[in-house]
Amino acid sequence: MLCDQTLWDLVTAERITIEDVAAVDAYLADPATGEHRIGSDYTLDLTTAVARYASTHLPTELMNPHEPSRRMAIRSALLMAKPRER
Repeated sequence: MLCDQTLWDLVTAERITIEDVAAVDAYLADPATGEHRIGSDYTLDLTTAVARYASTHLPTELMNPHEPSRRMAIRSALLMAKPRER
């Protein structure tokens, strides 16, 4: 079931920790990553989240996975996404 809150909402409500949102490295390792576990109660489709919230905002110079700006854009996209409850 899709959660009605974004990951950021869950972090600010202290339902998950910011460390639980360690999905940026998983996405950079494999941009085709689908469902990824967030904390003990949620999952998030990383590919869908980045495509929906970041792809239009990532210029070609940010395509290098080691670029700090790319990491921040992906992290922002993930925090805007709504996870699924497990």
